[in-house]
Amino acid sequence: MSRDTSLKEDYIDCVNSVIDYIEEHLSSPITLDDLCSEIFYSSVHLQRIFFHTVGETIGQYRKGRRLSVAADKLATTSMSILEIALQLGYDSQESFTRAFKSRYYLTPGKYRRLELHFTVTQKKRLCKKDLIGLKGGIRMEPKIIHKSAFKVIGLKYYGNDPANNCPKLWRDFMERHTEIDNVISAKESYGLMCTGEEDFIDGKFDYIASLAVSTLERIPEGMIGAEVPEATYAVFTHKGELDSLQDTYEYIYGKWFQNSEYEPVGLNEFELYDERFTGKEDSEFDIYIPIKKKR
Repeated sequence: MSRDTSLKEDYIDCVNSVIDYIEEHLSSPITLDDLCSEIFYSSVHLQRIFFHTVGETIGQYRKGRRLSVAADKLATTSMSILEIALQLGYDSQESFTRAFKSRYYLTPGKYRRLELHFTVTQKKRLCKKDLIGLKGGIRMEPKIIHKSAFKVIGLKYYGNDPANNCPKLWRDFMERHTEIDNVISAKESYGLMCTGEEDFIDGKFDYIASLAVSTLERIPEGMIGAEVPEATYAVFTHKGELDSLQDTYEYIYGKWFQNSEYEPVGLNEFELYDERFTGKEDSEFDIYIPIKKKR
């Protein structure tokens, strides 16, 4: 065991005392002096110990824990987003949404809608095994591509219950897709999630089951047309049945974006279904997420 690791082990009790204090005061203001009074170290020494043991500053860790608790409440309770924000000490839903998005790269409403649960951020206390870091989990490297703008026509769903409504939307669409003129390829269909800064606040969203077309003229009754803007995308391939799709999204937003040089830009995401998609164990389809480089 290296000297550096031995020193870290010596500091675990100190760091855990700080973590306990942070946990007990997640929804109320605390100062560095408050923490120093708990462990009797100078502020400079405490900050060095904490950073070199945990890998984050005290402020970063506390912000992450507040948002981690919020993420857990979004995933496991029926509390409204505003209730969660106020309970954790945010002064408004808007300020909470900004903080949540800066950490997880998606809004609280979208996190809830995708039924994600980022367990990697739920760590509260440290032990010796934490010194070697987190291991395991799925890994996939996306393709980074640039795609020109394109048009789609399809059926739209708006709401916050995709598990029960989107499958019906696709069934209805497949019964009517031959009504669409000027289809580019009937072998490729698009599940378009129409997003914006104001979307997903209450977990509601637009989702369009669609085909790409050369023109938005002659839209069939009851359907809508949309244009997807030119963008650079991270393209992830989901493999397997739809039951495991949540794991793929957890990896994308909970791990890949956290550690990559890119962040999502809030434009339209879409799922591309082609001949690889069977709905069975050998099934594959692609998830396109518009991105930009982090500043």
